[in-house]
Amino acid sequence: MPKVELIAITPNYIQLIQRAMGECYQRPVGEKTVKKAIQAGHLSVLEHCSATFEIQCSISVLLQLTRHRHFSFTVQSSRGCELTHFHKTGIEFLDSLLIEHMADYKYAVEDGCKNKEDAAYLLPKAAEYKLLITGNFRAWYEYLPKRMCKRAQKEHRQMAEQIQKLLAKSAPEIFDRDFMNCDRCTEKSCSFS
Repeated sequence: MPKVELIAITPNYIQLIQRAMGECYQRPVGEKTVKKAIQAGHLSVLEHCSATFEIQCSISVLLQLTRHRHFSFTVQSSRGCELTHFHKTGIEFLDSLLIEHMADYKYAVEDGCKNKEDAAYLLPKAAEYKLLITGNFRAWYEYLPKRMCKRAQKEHRQMAEQIQKLLAKSAPEIFDRDFMNCDRCTEKSCSFS
């Protein structure tokens, strides 16, 4: 399971969102108005606030994360760090192969390559990296339904669920809601077939 820790969040987020919305109407607005506007899809006011997480996840999930273009990433270096962990799939056959691949990488780092960066070519997509990821509230708001979806890869879905819980605890007015869009989904089924 991926590891997720909330590192930073805009401390006065609700006042900042209220002020941004108030600029639109040139009058003060309350929390209730903010909630209604967000429910109606007026999300630009969320862009003034942000949250940063430290995450440990597989390369596979990291590749998927980078498709969300409005996030900022700082990722552990394969040049400066030896990577020793991998995401266990729970599928015995795959996990035994992953152990072998990680052993090949370790052998290359210790005996065969001049540097870790070249040895990293041997890493499987299950190899785990640490990263910091920052996004404005709108980016998180739009990311969550996509990655909490039943169609999302299990590891990524687990990570998105952890992120949502942490955001809901820290910014409940915005993130304490059901992000599942099953009733509005335009996909024909919950599989790619």
